[in-house]
Amino acid sequence: MFGYEDKIIAFKKLAKNGTLGHAYLFFGDREIGKFLFALSLANYLERGKWEDTGGTLSDAFFVVPKEGKQSLGIDEVRDASHFLWQTPAHSSRKMVVIDNADLLTSEAQSAMLKIVEEPPSHAIIVFIANDPSSLFSPLLSRLVKVYFPRFSKKAVSNILEKHFGISKTKSSAVAEDSYGRIGMALLRLASDGQALLRGTTDGQAMRLAGGEKFEKIKSESTDIENLILQLRKADVIKNSSKITWLLKKNFEMKRFNVNQPLQEKAITEFLCST
Repeated sequence: MFGYEDKIIAFKKLAKNGTLGHAYLFFGDREIGKFLFALSLANYLERGKWEDTGGTLSDAFFVVPKEGKQSLGIDEVRDASHFLWQTPAHSSRKMVVIDNADLLTSEAQSAMLKIVEEPPSHAIIVFIANDPSSLFSPLLSRLVKVYFPRFSKKAVSNILEKHFGISKTKSSAVAEDSYGRIGMALLRLASDGQALLRGTTDGQAMRLAGGEKFEKIKSESTDIENLILQLRKADVIKNSSKITWLLKKNFEMKRFNVNQPLQEKAITEFLCST
């Protein structure tokens, strides 16, 4: 992971000392590494390495909306609760990550509040949201808040040059347009046809943009919902971050006035080319 070294050091120290809290809120703008930080923390707790090494984590559960839904409801909370009360297999903690916590319904937030108030001793719950005000105050008041700021333009440019081999001219231009959001910078390079992903064999770029390594997905359909269904059937846990990313894109397309067929085609082609 690139950036947020102070937070990495702090969380490693908390884990080593056994003083991690039970519930956190990671908040900040989109595509700046909140999800990746949570994934890296889960990897560290289970495998002792901060860098995501790929594969399924036995003691981490990533909450995503149920099939056909664009919100996180009581069913998703029940699944998370059931997972948290199980005994950890390889880690000292059972970790639940709620990406896009902004999508939690009022009922789901009330249910999560009960879990946060009386969690299992081995539980750690991470809510990820852009805006803390999307959670109601009784729940919000019980979360340890961790703010993820944007990077400086210089930091984004340096990361692209050092870790991905992008030229200084190109990295500076992309950094200027990314407004300090490294995930946006990487997605912009990928959409521009840069050989960025081909040069990162462990899928760093896509994980940094907010998910696991993107595998090749072949589909005759350009329907995002069908693609989500295929991923769920293949392995809902392993593909959870891909599903979350697609659900976010699907939600944004329906929320904003865009050419939906064209957007679906572009997103599907992007996934299949990586």
